[in-house]
Amino acid sequence: MKKNNTRTILGIENFINNPEYKNYRNKKLGLVTNQSAILPSGTHTWDTLLASGYSVGAFFGPEHGFRGDAQDAVKLNDTTYRDIPVYSLYGARYKPETYMLKGLDVLIFDIQDVGSRYYTYLYTLAYSLEAAAENNIEFVVTDRPNPIGLTSTYSKAKTGISEERIVEGFPIDNDFESFVGGYGLPNRYGLTIGEFALYIKDKYYPDAKLTVIPMENYNPSYFFEDTNLPWVMPSPNIPTPTTALVYAGTCLVEGTNLSEGRGTTRPFEIIGAPWIDGDSLREKLMKEELPGVVFSSTFFTPQFSKHAGKLCSGITIHVLDRTTYNPLLTAISVLFHIKRDYPKHFEWRADWENPNEYFIDKLAGTDLLRKMIDSGADSPVGKTSSAEDSTSENPAYSAPIAGPSKQQNSLKTPRDIFLRYNRPSEFKKEIKKYLIY
Repeated sequence: MKKNNTRTILGIENFINNPEYKNYRNKKLGLVTNQSAILPSGTHTWDTLLASGYSVGAFFGPEHGFRGDAQDAVKLNDTTYRDIPVYSLYGARYKPETYMLKGLDVLIFDIQDVGSRYYTYLYTLAYSLEAAAENNIEFVVTDRPNPIGLTSTYSKAKTGISEERIVEGFPIDNDFESFVGGYGLPNRYGLTIGEFALYIKDKYYPDAKLTVIPMENYNPSYFFEDTNLPWVMPSPNIPTPTTALVYAGTCLVEGTNLSEGRGTTRPFEIIGAPWIDGDSLREKLMKEELPGVVFSSTFFTPQFSKHAGKLCSGITIHVLDRTTYNPLLTAISVLFHIKRDYPKHFEWRADWENPNEYFIDKLAGTDLLRKMIDSGADSPVGKTSSAEDSTSENPAYSAPIAGPSKQQNSLKTPRDIFLRYNRPSEFKKEIKKYLIY
């Protein structure tokens, strides 16, 4: 695609500068935000609102904190910023409490999302929307780009939305909902954060008073680099937009005893463990001829998280073509080959909230993926699926796995497993009425 020279105008810019929204200057605001919410000048939303004369009565911070300095799964306490209370929504609570909302007229959400179901900021938005509805407070989402792209080709503004959104993965089963997955979302759900708010308002919180303030000069084909906006890490282990793209698949590695690269400078792009032969793994992955990606073998020593301080070997994922790269297929391929080659070492990680369950099932939104990888990795090595079988939801791969005996014959490759797991069609149809761009 030709280089875009026009900067995207953020929803928060429209909120501040567009006369249509001037009435908010006379209201008491609560702001759900973190350090990722900056304007093109580099100033944070929280400082910009205060400097512009808005009355802010409370801040609310998601996982990783209001300032974005905490690692994953760290429970955080309340604090203050410029003598304004900052309530943690990842600690004693996930949802604003009534006393925190007292005196507020509007609750505003401004956080940079990454486009994947596992990312907890989605559920901070959802629970905050629910709290606003329960307390009869307006909820405003100032829209931001989905950094991993929403369509495969450019669709011109003002002519209608002609391109289907990129949706990948398994719409989460109700039995596997958690704070890393819910609301019927597939792994890659193909919406901006504002469109997501419209979707959950309509389906789950119809009484909510929701306003989405859109962006301008934004096309759904854009990756983050195309917006000409500055990137701020939305959380400590998503340092770049490329990380966000890869994370859409390799977040699944969190459900195993493999290092997903936390504690290195390339989280989610480096995968490995002390007992892996990186050269051998690279060779097998390259034979898969996965689109838009190559692999290099690597050694690394995580400074924290899994295998901290231990020399590990594995692979680095190098995305060469973002438009053809398939994060889920890539991640499934990595898990498939490691499970097959290291059955005595590889383990599915127990869920820390319920040790009798597997965390991978929460991330995958079903136990189907785990069972298919186990079944396929234990079966004889098979021929790679043909190009004719590579479309999503091929009927030959649509039946749920019932047991190892009959299913092994059709689960011999990562592509076989991906094609059974990938079920985007219904969600694609469902979200069409919520699309802004």
